[in-house]
Amino acid sequence: MLMPSGHFKIFMYPRPLDMRAGADRLAYLSKEEIGMNPYQGAVFLFFSRDRSRAKIYFYDGTGSCVFSKRLERGRFKVPVVAHGLKCGIIASNELSLLLEGVDTSKLSRPKAWLPKKEGPCKSEPS
Repeated sequence: MLMPSGHFKIFMYPRPLDMRAGADRLAYLSKEEIGMNPYQGAVFLFFSRDRSRAKIYFYDGTGSCVFSKRLERGRFKVPVVAHGLKCGIIASNELSLLLEGVDTSKLSRPKAWLPKKEGPCKSEPS
């Protein structure tokens, strides 16, 4: 599948979508419902009511891209979005797994490593 390169944010729309929606409708939902500018490099993920279909929308700098996938068997295991949030945010590797039909809720991730913070004069003798 063609996708934008590098690191990008993926916003998952929490409500079911009518899969007849095209690029203009998806851009509108991205802006008005999710609250993000659809033309600034983010990826937006939408699912059908029965979770057998998914659509991805993003703008690549020259035009709007819409990809769709229909699972022939089974349903997408969509991560739960906390009540009251406008969208969920997932990582690019999670998107790949979701589109393969993998239940990502059963995966565990190591805690992110951050370097130890040191003050500007920490190594100076007193």
